[in-house]
Amino acid sequence: MRVRIEFSRYLILMSETSRIYNTHLLQVRSLFILLVFTAVLSYPRLSNAEGTKQTCPFAADTNYLTLLYPIFNHPNYPPFATANSGEAGRLYIHIQNQGETIWFGFAVQSRAKAAAYTYTLFDPSGNIVKSGTVSGTQQGYIKHYLQAVAGPSALATGGYNALSYTTTNTGDYYIEFSPPYNGSLQLKYYDITVSGPGNTPINGRLWSKRWMFNVEAQFNIFKGSFYTYTDDQLVTRMSFDSLQPLIFCVCCNSSGCTNTGNFLQDRCSVPYSSIYGQYKIFLNEPDPVSYPTGAINGVSSFSANPTCDGTVTFNFTVGSNCIADLLINVNSPPGYNPVDITMVKSLTPGFNTFTWDGIDGMGNAVPNGTHVEITGTVSNGLTNFPMFDVEILGGIDITQIRPTGPKPALFWVDTLLYGGNGQFNLDGCTAPDTSCHRTNLGNANTLNTWWYALSQTLTPTSFLMHRSWNLQLSHSICDGDSLWLAGAWRKTAGNYISGAPSILTGCDSTRMDLLTINLQPHGNLGPDLSRCAGESVTLDAGAGPGFSYQWNTGATSRTLIVNTTGSYSVIVSTPNGCNDSDQLLFTSQPLPGNTLIKHN
Repeated sequence: MRVRIEFSRYLILMSETSRIYNTHLLQVRSLFILLVFTAVLSYPRLSNAEGTKQTCPFAADTNYLTLLYPIFNHPNYPPFATANSGEAGRLYIHIQNQGETIWFGFAVQSRAKAAAYTYTLFDPSGNIVKSGTVSGTQQGYIKHYLQAVAGPSALATGGYNALSYTTTNTGDYYIEFSPPYNGSLQLKYYDITVSGPGNTPINGRLWSKRWMFNVEAQFNIFKGSFYTYTDDQLVTRMSFDSLQPLIFCVCCNSSGCTNTGNFLQDRCSVPYSSIYGQYKIFLNEPDPVSYPTGAINGVSSFSANPTCDGTVTFNFTVGSNCIADLLINVNSPPGYNPVDITMVKSLTPGFNTFTWDGIDGMGNAVPNGTHVEITGTVSNGLTNFPMFDVEILGGIDITQIRPTGPKPALFWVDTLLYGGNGQFNLDGCTAPDTSCHRTNLGNANTLNTWWYALSQTLTPTSFLMHRSWNLQLSHSICDGDSLWLAGAWRKTAGNYISGAPSILTGCDSTRMDLLTINLQPHGNLGPDLSRCAGESVTLDAGAGPGFSYQWNTGATSRTLIVNTTGSYSVIVSTPNGCNDSDQLLFTSQPLPGNTLIKHN
């Protein structure tokens, strides 16, 4: 029994010793990786890569890398970096000068269906300049994370044995992959680096309008950043807090989830997949030589001009392409309210004009004399960032890179999500951290956030609404009657107009009265009558279209036969309500009796 106890103690002691040893080994290994990684990042000559280094910037996160995710066919996402991706989904490498070299390498995720990858490199004209299949230890294979962030071994110590191509043309080259089974390809490590003379690395040359990534598990967090280059040549950096997307697409554009031309509708988040790429997106700041900073010129004049037809014309003079975003406050508290109107319009250099129809947010015409205040911004670098199926968005942080400027405010409208219960922010979120647009409504929805790289706040302007007051009334009278209209008694059919300019706005206040004259019947039974007893007469009230009759005897016919003494009257009426009456006295005289005549 004692031997068993001692042996058990021995096993426990050995197990504890082994645990301590393994723990120390892991700590030493982690410290070694951290030191090497720190060294790599401390010397620019040793860290020349575009790819994994930017989308998984922390060595401690290598257990859940962000994978590059070329897609040929997927039910929810557009293709990316494959033969059917089209211009918006290609993975481009920009070449500024002939003779620059493209270095590249990848590693397929070991859990993927295929351990190798097949690539094809095209020149700007679409000609194949290099292709092949890579696996294992072949050239172009990246063995581990530190190689991926160091870059090509030809450019940095500790890097990977990169494939390369020395360019003979300038412009945008692009690379395509052939996923197995026409599905998707999970590239665990990836790098595409451009170098110039003397193998000098040039960052900011790798871009796409529609990147696709995979963080491997639904609740893994993406910790990278992206740089977007707008069509007006402004650069902003996008960073995130607790972005948990699984598979996600990175794209930016000028309108939102859709591009119908209706700014207010296009920029709303939607309960389905709706994403499209327009702007170039980089993993590093775009090379300033290839992608220069655009010139910014603001508003030199702005005016709001109400007219008496109820419309308001807005006039702008601007110095560059920009967006006018107006809030039309219709006699309501400050900030956006349902009765208010928002308008978003594109402006081009020079004079611009557009019109508001004078209808408020509830669909009603704004009355004459209503106080209206216009606030808003004119902005450059409008960027929409729609993301589909990102289960949790912990917040977005935007930094103005070129030209330098204050942190842009973020905007969103999620009211179409979850039965209209989503939130919105049209005033602009300017939190100092990444707390703007935090939401858990991303599952199976497209969340859109937008911002302006540079904005000029318009000086608020107010005015009284102008609208001519027009009233039209209809009247009808019987022929022979009269009605007081437009300052006089009127007996003739016609239009009678009256009014005066509004005291508030000077617009006309007009009243039009339409007068109709209706047929007037004339009941005429003639003079009183007398007849001998036993004789009768027929009384006739007169004929007319639609005439009706009411005799005091209860009869309703046009004529009445009478033979007894009495007063007889009739009312003659027309369908439009005009009437007349008459009466007569009928006397039945007794016959004379027999009389004897005496003769003398």
